[in-house]
Amino acid sequence: MKQTSIMLFCTILFLCLSLVTGCDHDIGSIENQNFGTAIGVDYQDGEYYVYIQMIGLSSVAKSADGEKAPAEVYVSKTNGETFIDAFFKAYHTAQERILWAHVTAIVVSEAALEKGMDSIFDGLTRYYEFRPTPWMFATKSSMVDILSSTGFFNQSSLKTILHNPKNSYEQSSTIRPVKLNQFARDFFEPGRTTYIPSLKLDDTQWKKNKKNEIKLAIDGAFFLSNQKYKGYFPYEKLKGMRWLNPKTERASILLPNKQKPEFLAVLEDQMVKIQPEKQNGNVRFTILYLANGIISNRMKNNTINATAMEDYVKKGIISEVRQLYQLGLEHDIDFLNLEHQLYRYYHSDWKQLKAQDTKLREDSLKSIEAHISLEHSGSFKNRKITIKE
Repeated sequence: MKQTSIMLFCTILFLCLSLVTGCDHDIGSIENQNFGTAIGVDYQDGEYYVYIQMIGLSSVAKSADGEKAPAEVYVSKTNGETFIDAFFKAYHTAQERILWAHVTAIVVSEAALEKGMDSIFDGLTRYYEFRPTPWMFATKSSMVDILSSTGFFNQSSLKTILHNPKNSYEQSSTIRPVKLNQFARDFFEPGRTTYIPSLKLDDTQWKKNKKNEIKLAIDGAFFLSNQKYKGYFPYEKLKGMRWLNPKTERASILLPNKQKPEFLAVLEDQMVKIQPEKQNGNVRFTILYLANGIISNRMKNNTINATAMEDYVKKGIISEVRQLYQLGLEHDIDFLNLEHQLYRYYHSDWKQLKAQDTKLREDSLKSIEAHISLEHSGSFKNRKITIKE
């Protein structure tokens, strides 16, 4: 009897404690949490401006009837003496706890790049909730407009290149997207030039119900070297970059040129190797490029054969790489990262050249060798499709 009473007392006590603590715990419901999804950073008039993007869960998950709510995007704006100072002011109006583990994009302005990345890096790498894998972008456009952009069919910003640039890059490889940890690795690597893709708003390409629809686009890149900002360049001047990146997945080239196009080649499975070699006390570089490709489109049905097409492709790729190298000489930017190859393979020579502040010369690039294999041209055996009237 006594044992039964003790057990009954313990049961009642346990239930009472459960009721008391059940109303006051540290675990909040999902719908009562704020999820930060992107961070923007600007610098104006001696202060940092921090923008935080949050996306409503109702526009991401389907309801019980299978419908999604219209996309909801909230963007806050705060400012302070340092990046973290501005960042913490967002908590003043947050209403609920903000979770940072879901941040998948970071956007910095050109002014913030000119100021320097020190304060931003320090803030993003100290707090344990921030992951090192968000996509990195920079912009000259309004930060609020960039972070407020939505996807197609009332989808949230998560369905845009801001949060998921890899899908479109797999179809057309222009400026390769970069993650924060990749950018940081290259940013602090001696002798290396790195970049951040540039985002802009394009309101001319798409229409929704005959009205212009604004969408995000990657239009170029911002370059940094020796932890300093070097400048912005549009994509039209950076076409040679895609042939230097071994992770380029699918890139096209129109040949012989835009004025007299004859065919469009699509290159895949490429391999790039930069070989430094010493000659008479100077270091010169050879670039070796290999790729497989297909003829995606023919504009003319003339005598040009597959071998001649391969030659056109080789010359086109070599021309774009040389143009990029010349652009680098004009602006003192090592787009080809030749200096880093020198740092890795001829370190003592690199240290000597750095001490003398010696720059790349016109003849530093010895040669560019391209080996192209056009594997097939579709079922029409390299002929242009002709429709008779």
